Amino acid sequence: MKLWLLRHAQVLAAPGLCYGASDFPADPEATRTAAQAAAAMLPEGLPVWVSGLVRARQLADALHALRPDLCLPLCDVRLNEMDFGHWEGQAWSDIPRAALDAWTVDFAHHRFGGVERSEEHTSELQS
Repeated sequence: MKLWLLRHAQVLAAPGLCYGASDFPADPEATRTAAQAAAAMLPEGLPVWVSGLVRARQLADALHALRPDLCLPLCDVRLNEMDFGHWEGQAWSDIPRAALDAWTVDFAHHRFGGVERSEEHTSELQS
């Protein structure tokens, strides 16, 4: 089985902002460009799963408009990006370097921003 992973276009938020669970929409023009590029390479009849975040649904909807042969996008909130807790919405440059280092040293178990552990998020996706 071949798995195709697509990432949403640039969000309409300040550059350098830490976001994951925050539901920022994507730039509409960048979304159209991304959908056009993806539409040219995806196989016919491909099932499409998308997170519950608007930026991901924007890309899936634009892609389906270009390629109606693809299955209608199905939403699964387990695909949502991780929650960065109290760091959500903060500039990455304002997050103490020690917090970033602690997260990267123990990525699977560390609660970055005090909320979500990567391991929990990953295990949810595996079920």
